[in-house]
Amino acid sequence: MAAACVPSVWSIKASFERFEQFFGDEYMHFDMRVRKYNRTAMTLNGTIFINQLMDNAMLLSSDVFLSRLGNQQFQHYPLHLPTGGLCDFFNHLHEEYASVIEDIENIPLQNECPITPRAMLVKDKLFPTEVLPDTLSNGLWKMVISGVINETIVMRYMISVRLNDDYMSF
Repeated sequence: MAAACVPSVWSIKASFERFEQFFGDEYMHFDMRVRKYNRTAMTLNGTIFINQLMDNAMLLSSDVFLSRLGNQQFQHYPLHLPTGGLCDFFNHLHEEYASVIEDIENIPLQNECPITPRAMLVKDKLFPTEVLPDTLSNGLWKMVISGVINETIVMRYMISVRLNDDYMSF
């Protein structure tokens, strides 16, 4: 009797769960939603409107939370994007995550500051698993991004993503 050798591959599967803007429409309006793309994928769709001339006066900071069981009982996680001005934030995206933002229409160019009012189109965006650190565990992850001007929070939005192990045999 011959034994078959079947290689296995562990990977992480990530899918968008939710996108919500809490306040700050007068600065940026996120007309975004998560939708079922096919039987196995959820995508992010919509338009991001920059409603006024923006520069580094608005500081963006992030907080990350994890619900291991996916039951909305979140614990703060010591992970975040670098805090910085809005222009610096877009520059960071261009430098570190160029492949992630390349298909977003009308996104500010690298080193473009101030950023003029515009509409940026996000169409059927799958979550880019290549940006995830290897150490992240399964569960429901939530990132809250806050915009601060003169030490006052003026904008806040949230995105949540579900991570699962994706075990494949060949």
